[in-house]
Amino acid sequence: MRQTRKESVMTKPTSLEIIEKIVREWFRREMSMDLQTIDYDMPFLDLAIDSLGAISITAEIEDAFGKRINPELLYELDSIRDLAAHLDSLPKFLASGSVASDDLASDNSASDDLASVSASELDSSTDPSEGDRIAEDPISYFTRLNRKVNTAKEQGVYPFEPEISAHDGVWVQCEGKRMLMLASYEYLGLLGHDELDRAAEAAILDFGTGHHGSRLLTGTTSNHCDLEFRLAHWMRADDAIVFSSGYVANLATISALVGPGDYIVGDNLNHASIVDGCRMSGAEFKEFKHNDMDELVSLLLESGGRRTLVVVDAIFSMEGDIVDLPSVIEICKKNKALLMVDEAHSMGVLGKTGAGIQEHFGLAADDIDIKMGTLSKSLAGSGGFVAANSQIITYLRHHARGYIFSGALPSVYANVAIAALEVLRREPSRVEQIWKNVEYYHAGLKRLGFDTGASETPIVPIMTRTNDVTMAFTQLCRSEGLLVVPVCYPAVPMDSPRLRTCITSTHQQSDLDFALDVLARAGRQCGIIH
Repeated sequence: MRQTRKESVMTKPTSLEIIEKIVREWFRREMSMDLQTIDYDMPFLDLAIDSLGAISITAEIEDAFGKRINPELLYELDSIRDLAAHLDSLPKFLASGSVASDDLASDNSASDDLASVSASELDSSTDPSEGDRIAEDPISYFTRLNRKVNTAKEQGVYPFEPEISAHDGVWVQCEGKRMLMLASYEYLGLLGHDELDRAAEAAILDFGTGHHGSRLLTGTTSNHCDLEFRLAHWMRADDAIVFSSGYVANLATISALVGPGDYIVGDNLNHASIVDGCRMSGAEFKEFKHNDMDELVSLLLESGGRRTLVVVDAIFSMEGDIVDLPSVIEICKKNKALLMVDEAHSMGVLGKTGAGIQEHFGLAADDIDIKMGTLSKSLAGSGGFVAANSQIITYLRHHARGYIFSGALPSVYANVAIAALEVLRREPSRVEQIWKNVEYYHAGLKRLGFDTGASETPIVPIMTRTNDVTMAFTQLCRSEGLLVVPVCYPAVPMDSPRLRTCITSTHQQSDLDFALDVLARAGRQCGIIH
């Protein structure tokens, strides 16, 4: 790390000095590194601050400045200088308090004035008074936060939202180039299937393209009722309820089932929609280390007899591994906790017939209290659902705000999902084929020397070490006709960017060979493999 200046001693420290001190203290406390100074312009990522570090540092900055910030800003705003300029533009939000904690005060390398400055003193030294404040132009505010995105677009290397103009099985026309799709979670190859297309056409003829309102009022059709009956049967549950998207299903269900005074525990690699639902509920929310059953037990012991919900993914969407569900079930039963499992990526994938994680582990029908899934992945449509005991479903119909106050899922998508379930019931060989492809692809990546983390499913991350390497790797693959997507913080921890590749049942061996050849060349060029 560069040390470019001597620390100045000021009666009233600047925002730059306050932030630098907080960052140095984090390194002293968490990394046992005693840094005298940190370059104000050094990117936070180059400082190797991980996601938990970003959360800890931003919490301390919030306390110091009395202002609300998001941990993602340590990625978006790059450096201490950029973050300080952003903070100086914000009004106070939090209650006043001491800038420096006891830990900060114990850092003898900093001035006593810096360690003891109060929030009110900081305001007068770094911010205009409230009466003198000139509101920042809103567009300038968002332009600053969009700097990385805008720069990537100007340089022609922006990797997100690739525009697909045609679809031919696993091959697509994307931005003027024919590419092999290696990033789709349409696992069973049903997108464009004749039966699904005909089901969509029939629903449009019967019900049109939209709906008459929310499901609770006038938006429910016979297609919705038929689909919910079939989903309940498929998931071995009493009843099911369909939402307009998987994200809404998680948000609405979790926030309806628990609230202030209740307690939620989730895996720390759960999907963002789960996390958002937990936060929105108002319940106390704790996370255990990924698949760490000992920590799950420890956190449940802290519930204090409160109504408790445990939420986990079946297949983790960025890691590609499977939850240790038999252990989770045993722990939940001992602690009388309600269990919800997100099967977005396991439906159509796990189990001999694609029925999901219950079939995969041979579980009893009532081992999982609440089973959530999507209609947009293996079922090649749109929407989300929850299957559970009929009393839970009845409660959700009358209390889940994302169901009551959202327009109904168009009937066309309900009919598409019905057709997809029928194809899957009739053709379980699609599930068998996807696992053959997964085995072949995993073996190829291992032979080439790629790090695929803990993946054991069709979701296969390729770890890339840094964001710059991730973006370069993505561009090289796309230039050779392989459509892959980069995944960086905040979708994954700050220190573990990757490509997330996905295998489907309709990939041919020749397709996978092509993908492996492109990945090998690009990986060697980027220094990921030798």
